[in-house]
Amino acid sequence: MLHTTDAGRTWVSQTSSTTNTLLGVSFSDANTGTAVGEFGTILRTSDGGKNWVPQHSGTGADLWAVDFADANHGTAVGYGGTILTTVDGGDNWVSQPGAPYVPLTGVSRTDATTGTIVGGAGVILRTTDGGNTWIQQTSGTLYDLTRVSFADTNTGTTVGQFGIILRTTDGGNNWVPQQSGTPELLTGVSFTDANHGMICGVFGIILRTTDGGENWVSETTPTDYDLSRISCTGANNGTAVGYGGSIFRREAVR
Repeated sequence: MLHTTDAGRTWVSQTSSTTNTLLGVSFSDANTGTAVGEFGTILRTSDGGKNWVPQHSGTGADLWAVDFADANHGTAVGYGGTILTTVDGGDNWVSQPGAPYVPLTGVSRTDATTGTIVGGAGVILRTTDGGNTWIQQTSGTLYDLTRVSFADTNTGTTVGQFGIILRTTDGGNNWVPQQSGTPELLTGVSFTDANHGMICGVFGIILRTTDGGENWVSETTPTDYDLSRISCTGANNGTAVGYGGSIFRREAVR
């Protein structure tokens, strides 16, 4: 684990308390975060990562993504349709049955009641009751979807295989394809508001939009390494990570 407090200029190694591979992380504020990974691993910090405390997931399935709407309400997803939800910051994780038996690889929680999950074979699931029930939505594709990001309860974007980008402005009732300009696998997406977002992918791909995805512009990156995750912290600022421990930071020109 690596942690920064100066916008990525320096990164400090942290002790995770596990040797299992960690595959996803979500912070609801500067101090409170949750990481997930292999074999049902869930770790929690309340001090910015100085200490990571294991939590009981109740599953041995690999967990590939996690997202929290606030310090208490979060969802983790993973292998074989695994969905875990907590309302108490992870003191208790409850398994949510009924999901399709596909890998679930992305989740976005916008508030205590609303969330969206994506996964293999174009699966998209939506909850409006805090995760008690997940309703499958029509994605219009059988391509694997890897990540999803909602800027608010209605406006979201998901990405995946073969350069696919899907956009909704009505909470997922309709998912509309957008043009990515690439046939390659897209592995991460992050929006800071309804208009400004970034996508990463294999071979160092980074795409950026300022108009809600009407236009996606390819950005020059100093690598051909596969990038796996991206996080935006403003309309012009973002951090992407990937193969070989690579970390790339985009900042607005001052």
